[in-house]
Amino acid sequence: MRYELRNLDDACVATTLLDADQSILSGLASESTLSVSGKYRIGKMSNQLGTIIAISNEKDFVCSSQKFKNTARCILNSLAYTQNVIDLQRSITNKNTARLIHNLTSLNAHNIQEVYSLIPQEEISGKIKGHVEYVKQTVIEHPIDAANVLLRIAKNNAAMKAEFSVFKKLFNPHPEMHPSQHVVHKVLLNVLYLFFSDFTDKNVDIKIDRSDAKAYFDYESIHVALYHLIDNAAKYTKPSSTFDIKFDTNSVGVAIVFRMKSVRILETEINRIYEEGFSGSIPTKIGKAGNGIGMGIIRTIIQINGGSVNLKSDHSTRENDFGIDFEINEIVIELPAQPRRNNRLSDFV
Repeated sequence: MRYELRNLDDACVATTLLDADQSILSGLASESTLSVSGKYRIGKMSNQLGTIIAISNEKDFVCSSQKFKNTARCILNSLAYTQNVIDLQRSITNKNTARLIHNLTSLNAHNIQEVYSLIPQEEISGKIKGHVEYVKQTVIEHPIDAANVLLRIAKNNAAMKAEFSVFKKLFNPHPEMHPSQHVVHKVLLNVLYLFFSDFTDKNVDIKIDRSDAKAYFDYESIHVALYHLIDNAAKYTKPSSTFDIKFDTNSVGVAIVFRMKSVRILETEINRIYEEGFSGSIPTKIGKAGNGIGMGIIRTIIQINGGSVNLKSDHSTRENDFGIDFEINEIVIELPAQPRRNNRLSDFV
């Protein structure tokens, strides 16, 4: 049975009707059920929730108006539930879309500010001719500033790509994954270089082991997970400290161990950092709370790729610096060496 549900405002709530059904249903003038040429049964009925218009060429429905009515009535009685499900899904979609637009707009604004920090807007707009030469001369006179601007723009563009990838892979019930063997060290460096200036500005020393170990994963999605993790590390690592990255290889796969002295995670918050919308109390207090999706995205992506992520805090290393508590935090990402079962997105979100 194909049908269309309409609410009391005569707005369509849900429909499974085909275009070809419309001409057959055109003969339905009022609430009734009709047999059309012995091939179809069509019908219309209403209640306190709304109206259903239905059509079927199934033999049982064509031969029995009562079976047709009973099934149509059951569907009509579910209208409120159907509306709630649609509203919830629409709310989730709108929320994710709004977040994507907001984040992309912010990143684009940062890129514009970066350009104008090096080359004032009035200098460009005020020169009908010669603006290329002006930009060229500015870069020659301020090569370090120009290099830093380009690196920050590259980082923002990588963040935009990450936003698109998250939206495409995590909010799609059937995300496209293209797993293959990758050298983990190389993939990590492709992300890490984007944050060198952030760590340098905080006088954080990065120590990374060499490794030729390979793991089996989808490059694009793992790139996004690593981006979010290192973004958090750059944001929360204690100034004038060390950010250690080591690799542990075994028969199962490769573990990437990130160890840093960073903002303290309260014991009561350890299990909540993967929740969407949750930000720790200390990051919130010091004005560095994000949008609460970073660690959740990291874990979901890693799990989809057949791996795992774990966080451990060494509370014995706690120290206070300018009113902020720091302690050693260790994040371990494990990636499989060989293909594992195809995980479904619905298993994790």
